[in-house]
Amino acid sequence: MTTNEQTEIERKYDVDEEAVVPDFARVSSVADPAGGAGSVLEVARVERSAPAHLRAVYHDTEDHLLLGSRITLRRRTGGHDEGWHLKLPPAAAGSASSGEDSSGQEMSSETSQGTGTDHSTAASASDGSTRGRREVHAPLGSEDEGVPAELLARVEEQLGGRTVAPVIVLETTRTATTLRDREGAPLAELADDVVTATVSGREGAEPVVRRWREWEAELAPGVDGPSGDALLDAIETRLLAAGAVPSTSRSKLARGLGAEPA
Repeated sequence: MTTNEQTEIERKYDVDEEAVVPDFARVSSVADPAGGAGSVLEVARVERSAPAHLRAVYHDTEDHLLLGSRITLRRRTGGHDEGWHLKLPPAAAGSASSGEDSSGQEMSSETSQGTGTDHSTAASASDGSTRGRREVHAPLGSEDEGVPAELLARVEEQLGGRTVAPVIVLETTRTATTLRDREGAPLAELADDVVTATVSGREGAEPVVRRWREWEAELAPGVDGPSGDALLDAIETRLLAAGAVPSTSRSKLARGLGAEPA
């Protein structure tokens, strides 16, 4: 099975139901705020997609060993990247992001390392920068096939022989806004997510349902480094003015399970 890995550099925000996504026209930033040489990233065109319905089934042990290690494993349908997604903590500085997994299989990698800040999931590297979380994708397959072995091999140390099973279902209505430069290349995306999380009740109890809305500003692949940081700063200024608040949530999974306020 072919898998691919990329680095996710994003910032998350909490918003209320009345908040309106701001205008991002002419958002721009210089890589070096001190005025030195640096690439300028400027938004010339904004495209808003029709709302998409995403359904994600998250898998973990009963006591949430993966979540405790800042790892999430899900099977998601809907949207442009449906499939299996394994989100891992930021790679240590100097570590390889491609090559062989723990089973010895060659991994196809599409990685762009960056220094963007993720309010909920970024970690500091030894050089003082921040690194986005790694996300490994595998094809969707049929629902009865189970978790791909290639993804389980990535987390066998954390699982210690334990098995995983569905722990929660997240259904998200996502309205995505793509920010493009003058040539039409994507610079970033703003996802406006309305989320419903359903946790099955134990021993015949009623399911627990939680709902919330959040915004995610994520850099496009290949946009990173100081210029990426600066672009996210400029986007954030617009979002905060529209009523957003930087999120302290680690992930949708943690919030949906009730580990954090919804």
